[in-house]
Amino acid sequence: MNYFQYICFNLLLITVLSNCAKDTETTDDDPVIIEEGNFTFVLHDGLTQSIITPINTKLNDNYSRVLNDLEVSSMNMVSVKIWNNETNFLEDMEQAIDQRYQGASGWVYSSTDIRILYQGSYTSQIALHEFCHAVSLVVNNTIGNNPRWLWEAIAIYEAGEFVNPTTISYLVSGNFPTLAELNSDFNSGGNKIYSVGYLLSEFIIVSWDKSHFVNLIKANGNIEQTLGISTQQFEADWKSFVIKTYF
Repeated sequence: MNYFQYICFNLLLITVLSNCAKDTETTDDDPVIIEEGNFTFVLHDGLTQSIITPINTKLNDNYSRVLNDLEVSSMNMVSVKIWNNETNFLEDMEQAIDQRYQGASGWVYSSTDIRILYQGSYTSQIALHEFCHAVSLVVNNTIGNNPRWLWEAIAIYEAGEFVNPTTISYLVSGNFPTLAELNSDFNSGGNKIYSVGYLLSEFIIVSWDKSHFVNLIKANGNIEQTLGISTQQFEADWKSFVIKTYF
């Protein structure tokens, strides 16, 4: 699975937040449980401790930065559950959210529960993206896909998943998506947020500051309340920012 396949399927993760009361522990294998500093790794399907080092390194190398960026003083221990078998991974997902998202490789159940399908060397990046989602839930436990454009923009930016706008054909032609379009459901073809999410976060932080970015998370993306401009002006200014910065 390449970067774009992972990112495009990542949106499923927060559907679970309305189902958090369910017991979702699987019993079809005997997982290996290893505690490493800030994280507890739960390894399914025969995965061994040897896979943990790069994942744990990636997470811990970015741990303090992400918390500082999002103005979170501390985190509870985060469980990182990893499957090696896609069928078992999807069965756990279905048990948690009553449906499967074929092709997904990562999602969060809560601010302390990350679930991942092992993807070799790319697993560490998946884990970082999901951890950024988990931290944003500490800032505001209702932010999951509410709104979707901001939920993904946070994790994409904090995980460093930059896509150069000069490689995005619709931006090159001047057709910048609206926030309403970026909020559209993945199953309706709403994938553009994964390409432009970094640019949205960058625009907010450069034009205002990181505190305004965090306040926007707390306000569930209420632009008028937090930034003092209309959504339409925000969209126009974002377009101008990207063109001036990158074109």
